[in-house]
Amino acid sequence: MGALVDTLTDVPPVRSLGEYDIPSRSAKELYGDDMLVMVWWKGNPWFVAAACFRAPEAMPFGDFWNALFVPYHEEDPDFDASKGWEQFDWFLAVNRDEVPISIDPAKSLAELGVTHKGVLGFKSR
Repeated sequence: MGALVDTLTDVPPVRSLGEYDIPSRSAKELYGDDMLVMVWWKGNPWFVAAACFRAPEAMPFGDFWNALFVPYHEEDPDFDASKGWEQFDWFLAVNRDEVPISIDPAKSLAELGVTHKGVLGFKSR
């Protein structure tokens, strides 16, 4: 597994048709102490793309798991919340690399290294 691989070889340059001065509707400043967290179950055919959750930066991972993560991922018939987060290998997707992290349920999302619009990834063991 390891790093993500780009399958595009000849990428044309981006051509602008003019100025783009539309303010972002997902800018960090608009969310106060909250952030948008992208959660990606790598290799899962049920969830083929990351899901986006709004969560407080200070939310402990254990609370994130129970309040947001589990209810969403229970839609996958193979997901078993009773096995806990220990059933997965966790990482932060940084650029095209997977940076492994160790989950501590008492640490906040921010303390784990999760950032606004950052990707918190995990893989089944």
